[in-house]
Amino acid sequence: MQASAQRDFHDALWRSHGGFDLVLSPVLISLLGLWIDSIAGTRPIFMLAFLAFGITGAVLKVYFDFKRGMAETTHRAAELRAEAAALRGQAEQV
Repeated sequence: MQASAQRDFHDALWRSHGGFDLVLSPVLISLLGLWIDSIAGTRPIFMLAFLAFGITGAVLKVYFDFKRGMAETTHRAAELRAEAAALRGQAEQV
């Protein structure tokens, strides 16, 4: 596999992790709540509370990952614009 194909594959996997965050985290945490409910005999109070907590946490994680990615992209775009302006300045001097 070529280096560019490997990089594209890695980037695609990195971007797709949000779906796992949204599904797997709330399910695992709600199963923990179900286990606590079975021990305490309080069905389904802990399961529902942990499910709400898991969904909220997963959504916030995906949101903040998105915000971080957009900030990095904006920063990188500004760097590229500055580099392009410097190259244009050098080309005009020649």
